[in-house]
Amino acid sequence: MSVSKDIQILVVEDNEKIRKLLCNLLTNVGFVNIDEAGNGIEAWETLTQKKVELMLTDWMMPEMNGLELLKKVRTSSENFKNIPIMMITASDKTENIVEAGKWNLNGYIVKPFSVKTVLSKIEEALR
Repeated sequence: MSVSKDIQILVVEDNEKIRKLLCNLLTNVGFVNIDEAGNGIEAWETLTQKKVELMLTDWMMPEMNGLELLKKVRTSSENFKNIPIMMITASDKTENIVEAGKWNLNGYIVKPFSVKTVLSKIEEALR
């Protein structure tokens, strides 16, 4: 399967360096429609204003963390409640993975990550 490089991706990460790294990684492999948010609140605003076809979100963020954002999206009555969401985190705790799985998480990427890992997880999430 080949993933369309035209999909609209939202990268949600409070650490600006990591957010820019992810955006650059995606751009370097050909993705052209990438939006950024520094926390879950900004991400929610973007979701309500723009079409998003894939969201990559950090777990630990101020104001609204990734799990809270996931829950809010999945319980929304809006059209975006079914978009693929992937969690990016430094924690690989089993209980976190299980909790996120309860909310229909589409993928889990543990930091530090490689380009190959990110791309294969994106492909999995979009199947």
